[in-house]
Amino acid sequence: MDRLLTLYFALPHDRTLGIFTKALNRIAAKILKKVLDRIIPDYFSRTQHLYPTGLNTEYRNKKVVVSLTSFPARINDVWIVVECLFRQSYKADKILLWLDEDRFVMSILPDKLKNQISRGLEIRFVKDLKSHTKYYYALSEFKDALVITFDDDCYYPKDVVRNLIEINEKYPNSISSNRVHKIKFKDNKILPYEKWHHNFTPHKYENSYFLLTGVSGVLYPCNVYDKNLFNSNIFCEKCLFADDIWLTINAFHQEIKIATNCKYNKDMISISNSSKQRLLDFNSKKNGNDQQLRSVLDYFNLGNLEKFRQSNKNHE
Repeated sequence: MDRLLTLYFALPHDRTLGIFTKALNRIAAKILKKVLDRIIPDYFSRTQHLYPTGLNTEYRNKKVVVSLTSFPARINDVWIVVECLFRQSYKADKILLWLDEDRFVMSILPDKLKNQISRGLEIRFVKDLKSHTKYYYALSEFKDALVITFDDDCYYPKDVVRNLIEINEKYPNSISSNRVHKIKFKDNKILPYEKWHHNFTPHKYENSYFLLTGVSGVLYPCNVYDKNLFNSNIFCEKCLFADDIWLTINAFHQEIKIATNCKYNKDMISISNSSKQRLLDFNSKKNGNDQQLRSVLDYFNLGNLEKFRQSNKNHE
C-alpha cells in the first residue's frame, strides 16, 4: 500500500501543468482506490500478528494522542483506518475512537474493531458533536499532549504522523496540517469556497490564510486554543457540519498560524463505499461551507475581513 501511495503523492501537483495534472491526479486516485479496496482489507487481516501493538512503547517527554470519530454508515470500515494508524512509522502513545453514546454500545461493534482494543485502540462513548467530536474531547482532556486528528474513511500512508511531527518541530507554535486550502479574496471579500485554491502548494509553509483540512491529518500543539473553541452551543448553531472552518477561524482569531509542507497536498484515497456518505454534498455542492464561514466570521466580528485580506495580499 505504501509504495502505491508514495507514487500517488509523488505525482505533479494539481496546478503544475494546469488541467492536465489535475485530471491525471483524479484518474490516478480512482484507479488506486479500486486497487486498495481490493487488496488492503484482506492484507491487513492476514498480517495483524506482525503488529501486536499499534502504540509507542518508548518514553517521550510529550505524548502523542491520535483522535478520530465515526458513525453507523462507516463503522464496518473504520478498523481499516485504525490499522493504518497502528502501522505508522511514528507511533502514537494513544489512539482514541469516540462514538456516539446514543447509537453505539460495545456489544454491537464489529469484531474487527473490538479485536483492535487489545492492540492499543481505546473506544469511548460520548455525546455526539458530529465532525467536531474527533477533536473536541481529545483537546479538552489531553491538554499537555500533541493531539492529532484523522478522518474515518481514508487509507493513510505510514508516514503521515511523522510528517506532522516534523512540521510541528519546525513550527512548534502553529497548527500543523498535512494538507491545506488557500482562502482567496476579491474586492475585500472572501470568494466562494469552490473558488479557493484547493490542495495548495505554498512557497511559505506557515501562514494565517490556510484552511486546515482535517481529512489528511492535523496536529494541535498543547493548549493551543482558548475556551471559545469548546463552546459547543455556538459551533452547533453556527458551524455544525464544518469543523475545519470552525478550527481555522478560531486559530485566526487567536493569531495562531497554520503550517504545512508539500508532501501530502492531494486528496486522500477513500475506503470502500465510505465516500458515499460524506459532508461534501452539503458543504461544497450546496454552499454549506460558505454559509457556515459567514456565520463564524460574524460571530467573531471579522465581517470586514481586513486582516484576512491583508494577510492574503502579503503572501500571494
